Amino acid sequence: MKGLPSSLRSRKRYIAFRIIAEREVDERSLSRAVMESMVSLFGECFAAGSGLRLEYFDGSKGILRCYHNALEKVMMAFTLLDKIGDVRVIPLTIGVSGTIKKCKRKYLEV
Repeated sequence: MKGLPSSLRSRKRYIAFRIIAEREVDERSLSRAVMESMVSLFGECFAAGSGLRLEYFDGSKGILRCYHNALEKVMMAFTLLDKIGDVRVIPLTIGVSGTIKKCKRKYLEV
């Protein structure tokens, strides 16, 4: 997207989070569970246009990326997760940032 004026680029938000789980949760299962939650709450069209992506995950802490206009709905879908696969979880949102670098430094100390 280099070269496009900033008015044409979609602004992104980075959501730092923590997962409290009974046992280890893998990245693929988490990504799938968040997307399924988005689809069930808001439908396929909104979920596809939200720009939702798991940027980083270390087993307990991570960063989700989405477009700024989908931030509230993504956070809602994320906090309503209660299971990832067959593992019961409690998702916690730590903070939101406009850049991934600041999100890692401020919320995850990575």
